[in-house]
This record gives sequence, structure tokens and C-alpha cells, in this order.
Amino acid sequence: MTNNKVAKVKNLAKDTGLFAISGFGSKILLFLLTPLYTSILSTEQYGIADLINTTINFVYPVMTLSIAEATLRYSMEKNLSKKAVFNNTLLITLVSFILVLIIKPFIGLIDEALSVYWFYFIAIYCLNNIQLSVSNFVKGTGKTTLFAITGIIQTVVIIVSNILFLVVFKFEIDGYLWSIIIGYAISTLVMFCFGEIYIYIFPLKFDKKLLKEMLVYSIPMIPTIIAWAINTSIDKYMIVSMVGMSDNGVYSVAHKIPTILTTILMIFLNAWQLAAISNYGEDDESEFQTDIYSIFNIVGLIGCFVILIANKFLASILFANDFYVAWHYVPFLTASAFFSALAGFLAAAYRAAKKTKSLFVSVLVGAVVNIFLNYILLNWIGILGAAVATGLSFFVVWFIRIVMVQKIVEIRIDISKTIFTYALFFFAVIIESIDVQYSICYSVGALVIVIIIYFQSIKRIVIALKGIIRRKLKKQNMSDI
Repeated sequence: MTNNKVAKVKNLAKDTGLFAISGFGSKILLFLLTPLYTSILSTEQYGIADLINTTINFVYPVMTLSIAEATLRYSMEKNLSKKAVFNNTLLITLVSFILVLIIKPFIGLIDEALSVYWFYFIAIYCLNNIQLSVSNFVKGTGKTTLFAITGIIQTVVIIVSNILFLVVFKFEIDGYLWSIIIGYAISTLVMFCFGEIYIYIFPLKFDKKLLKEMLVYSIPMIPTIIAWAINTSIDKYMIVSMVGMSDNGVYSVAHKIPTILTTILMIFLNAWQLAAISNYGEDDESEFQTDIYSIFNIVGLIGCFVILIANKFLASILFANDFYVAWHYVPFLTASAFFSALAGFLAAAYRAAKKTKSLFVSVLVGAVVNIFLNYILLNWIGILGAAVATGLSFFVVWFIRIVMVQKIVEIRIDISKTIFTYALFFFAVIIESIDVQYSICYSVGALVIVIIIYFQSIKRIVIALKGIIRRKLKKQNMSDI
């Protein structure tokens, strides 16, 4: 491994470690609150709360012109004014707040619950977008440690708020939503103060030329993000309209178990996005991306099998009362999480090359597949159909991207191994979902086969990690002398 490649891996490992401190610890702690939610909130209340967050994900890219996407990319440019980048972001974000207030009459058309809980919708929307803009700016300016610490603080605030509002005061859904609001507010305030964000605001400095360039980058992301939201969430709206809000609550809580995998992979993706941009155009870019993609794929696939094996056990602990049936939907949602993460990995190459328009094709096809399959399968096999549709649609997105990305950077994959291991995985997903007798034995066997197939690659990963840890400890010991 060349010195240049070692440096890249070390930087990636460092950022991954920081995001792990923030993301993994935070998500796992929130994950452990699931029994509290399912024992206190009804399936309908949980469905309403999830619908509010889901609708925000649909609305924000249009209202903000996806400016936060450009914030991260352009705040990393050394020859640009950081103040201008942040002021431009702030301008568009504030204008979006006004636009959301204007569309209030139309929000209720999605579901009456959104009108009833309008205050929570607007508060979460505003604070979520401010936090997204500030956190992307913080990451882009190299303050990843602050970002990591802020994630932990936000989690602690949400946990304390949940215990206080749900257990002590018994505010039910209102308490759950207030916890989200307070979490966003305090985490943003921490980044604003300790990241000295105020020095990038006053005096105001808007750069029209830069703003135009940022929007040229971000606006093509709008249909991509919306299509991605369709892939991720359209099933929930179709469940609400075709089955009911209560069933949406059960389906939404089923996502909690795959969140374990998503959290681990997203920690790496946050760091990878920075690494892909920093290393764009390097001579060894193809080799570097191929190696990292291989590691990402192996870790993700093994993680999927572990979740399938532990699914029922985790559901018995996490899902109380009427929520327990959600375990049936976990296998296909796990597949969805896996291929979504792989597609997210490949997206970093497009963002680094500033070819964001190309991302739209894959996501659009996936969204069309998702809607079509949801309509067919929801009528045929009920809520399980929504999980199947989501899993298959993200597989389609991944497949298109792995083919198209070769035009930007060559990422080599072993086709025969990929086809065989994915076939093993999908068969396990199917039999686990329909609860075939002894299906867990098949999953364990398939996991062993996957480990054997990728044994040499896993061995190299372990050796590389040992080397990084050894160098880190040696450096630490030298500093203590």
C-alpha cells in the first residue's frame, strides 16, 4: 500500500471514528427507546408522528432548493469565501420557511393529521433544516469533532425529554414530538456557539455569482432527493391511504431493526462522502474506490445476515403489544437498507465530480418501480408487499448506479461472487419474511458460506484495521513520553 493510499485510509478511518462516536452511540441509544415508544404510544399515534417526519423529507428539497447539499460541497472549496457560502445557505433556508407557511392549506390534503399537528410540523421543519445547513457547514469546514459531539448531545437531550414527557408527564404523542423539537434546537445552538458560526453571518455577505453556482449544483438534486424520498417513504403514504394509519405505525416501527445496519453504514458514508470529494481526480482513485467499496459491501452483507438471524429475538424485546407483528417486514426492509447504503456509496462519486444530474436517472427508475410494486403488492399480500416493493426498488437503484458510475470512476466488482452471495441473501430474506420452519438455520448456513467466500478479503480488512490501531497506539505512547 503506497504512502498516499495509507494517508487516505487513515483520514477516512479518522472521520469514520468521529462519526461513529456521534452516529452509532446516538442511534443505538435512540434505538433502545423503541420499547418505550411501543408501550406508551398507540400504533396510530406512532404512525402520525412518522408521517410528519416523512412529509418533511418530501417538502424540504423543494422549499430549500436542496441548498444544504451545496453547502457541504462548497464549504470544502479552499478558494471560496466560507462566509459567502454560509450566508447564501442561510438566505435560501429562511425564504423556505415563508414558503412552507404559505402552503399550509395544502398540507392538510395529504392527511388531516398534518393539519391537527401543524405547529409540530412547522417547528420540526424549520429546526431540521437549520440544523442540516449548520451541520453540513461544520463538516465542510473540517470541524468533524464538533459534529460528532453535537450528535451525542442531541441524543442525550432527546432521551431525557422522552423520559420526562412520556413517562413522567404522560404527554404521549405531544411529548414525543416536543422531544424532537428540543433535540434539534439544542444541537443547533451547540454547533452555532462552539463552531463560532456567528463569525460567518455578520456582517452579511451574499455572493450572487456563488449562489448561482451553488444552485446549479443543488437544484438538479431536488428531483433526485424527492425520488429518493419516494423510494424510502411512498410506501407509508400508500399504506395510510390503502390500509390505514394504525398499520402505518406498525410498518414504521419495523424500520427500527434495520436501523442498526443503516446506522453502521451511514457512519462510514458520512466519512466517505468527504473522502470521495477530497480524493477526486487522484491517479489511484479507481483502486481506492474499488478497495473501499469491497469492504463496504462485505461488512454490509454480513450485517444483513446477522439482523435476519436476530430479527425475532430483537422484535420480542423492542416491539410491545400490537407492534410485534412488525418483525415480518424487517427482512425486506433490511435488504432495502443494504442496497440503499450501497447506492449512497456510489452517489459520492457523482457528487465529487459535480455530476448530480446523473443521480436522478437511477432514483427515478427506482421510484417508478416502487410505486408500481406497492400498488400491486399492497392489494395482494398487504403490508408485507410494501416492504418487498421498497427492497426491490433500492436493488434496482443500486444496479443502475453500479453500471453508470463506471463512466466516472472504474469500481471493479467480482460479478460471480456478487451474484451468488446476493442470491443467498435474497432467498434468506424471503423465507424469513414468510416464517418458513428452520429458516434461521438457512440464514446461519448462508452467513458461514459468505464468510468463507470472502475470507481472504475479511482477513485483509482485519489486518489493515490492526495496523491502523497499532500505529494509533504507538503514536499515543510516543506523545505520552
